[in-house]
Amino acid sequence: MRDSKTKNYYSWVICGVCTLLIFVTMGTASNGLSVFMPYIRESYGLTNAQTSSLVTLRCTFAFLSMMVVGKYYEKTGYRLGTGIAAMLCAVAYYLYSRAGGYMGFCIGASIGGIGYGLGSMIPVAILMNRWFVKHRALAVGICSAGSGMAIIVLPTVLTSLILKYSLQTAFLFVVGYVIVFSILIFLLIRDKPSDLGLEPLGKSDVINEYRGREGDERKRTAEDAMRREAQKAKPLTRSDWALIGIVSVFMGAMANPGFMHLTMLYTTEGFRPMTVALIVSVVGIVLTGAKILFGETADLLGGYRASMLFLAISVLGHALCCMAFTGSVPIAMAAAVVIGLGYSITTVGIPVWAGDLVAQIDYAETVRKMQLIYAAGAMVFASVPGIMADHLGGYIPTYALFGSLTIVTAICLTIVYKRRMPKVI
Repeated sequence: MRDSKTKNYYSWVICGVCTLLIFVTMGTASNGLSVFMPYIRESYGLTNAQTSSLVTLRCTFAFLSMMVVGKYYEKTGYRLGTGIAAMLCAVAYYLYSRAGGYMGFCIGASIGGIGYGLGSMIPVAILMNRWFVKHRALAVGICSAGSGMAIIVLPTVLTSLILKYSLQTAFLFVVGYVIVFSILIFLLIRDKPSDLGLEPLGKSDVINEYRGREGDERKRTAEDAMRREAQKAKPLTRSDWALIGIVSVFMGAMANPGFMHLTMLYTTEGFRPMTVALIVSVVGIVLTGAKILFGETADLLGGYRASMLFLAISVLGHALCCMAFTGSVPIAMAAAVVIGLGYSITTVGIPVWAGDLVAQIDYAETVRKMQLIYAAGAMVFASVPGIMADHLGGYIPTYALFGSLTIVTAICLTIVYKRRMPKVI
C-alpha cells in the first residue's frame, strides 16, 4: 500500500481528469454550442425555433443516452467509456464543420447529445464517490467547474476565430482540442482506487479519527452515523420522487436552455458580438469558482442551507437578465456575475442532494435517475425559448419564467428535506 501522499495525489488526478471530461461533454458539446448559435442562425438563415431545436435534439439524445448509461459503463468500464464519450463530442463538431444546412447541424447536435449523456455528471459523481471519503462535495464542485472553465475560454476565442476567419475554422479548432483531451482522459482515468493499490482519499483519516475518540464519544459517533444511515435507508416515497423530479426537471431547464440562450438574449437586445462573448465569459469565470464554492459551502453548512442560498442568488440573476432590454452593459455584467453564482447549483446540486437524502448503497442509482430526469427537463424546455421568442418578440419572457421555476425548486427541496432530514430545516 502506498503512502497517504500518493493516495491523495491520485484522487486529485482523477478529479482533474473528470474536470477535463466535463469541460468537453458539458462545457463544449453543450454550453460551447451557445457561442455558435447566433452565427448559425444568421449564416444558414434559420428561425429562432429551428436554432433552439438544435438544443432540443442535443438534449433528447442526451436523455436517451442517460437511460442506458448504467449498462454502457458495465460494458466499457469508466476509463474506456469516458474516453469514447469525449471523442463523440469531437465527432459532433466535425459534423458541424461539414454541415451544409439545417439537417447537418441536426445530425451533429444528436451526436453531441450522445457524448454529453454518456460523459456528464453521472460517471463523474460515481467516480468521486469511489475516490473520495473526505472533501467529496468539493471534488464534485471542482469537476463540475469544468463546464464553467469552458465558458471562460471559449466565447472570446471562438468569437474571434469566427469574426477573423470563419465559422468552419472555429468548429475545427474545437475538434482539435477535444481529441487531445479525449486521449488524456483515456490514459489517466481509473475505475476505482484498488486498481492502483490505493484507497479513497480520507478513508484512513476518518478511521483514525474514530479510533482516537474516547469510548463514550466513539459509541455516540457510531450510533449517530447508524441513525443517519437508517433514516436515509428508508426508500424515497412516490411523493418524494415527484418533488425531486420537479427539482431535477427545472435544474435541467436552467442549466441547458437557460444558459444556452444567454447569447441569443443579448444578441437579440442589440448588444455587440464581442460584448456578448465577454458577458458569457464572465458567466463562465464566476460559474467556475461558484461550483467549487457551492461544493465547499455544502460541506460546511450542509446541502440544504447551501441550496437555499444559491437558489436565492439564481432568482436575482434571472431578474437581472430581464433587464437586458435597457441595453446597459453594466447591468448585463452584473447579471452575468449573479447568474454565474446561481447556476452553479444546477450541476453540483444533484450529487449533493443524493448524498444527503439516500443511503450510500443507493447513491449511484439515485444520481443516475435524477440526472435522467434532469436531461428530460433540458429536452422538454430546449425549444421553449425559441418558440417564446418567435411569438413574444424576444427572450426576456423566458428568463422571467426561469426565475419563477427557481422559486418552485426551492419550495420542493424544502419539503423533501423536511421529510427526510427534519433537523436541517
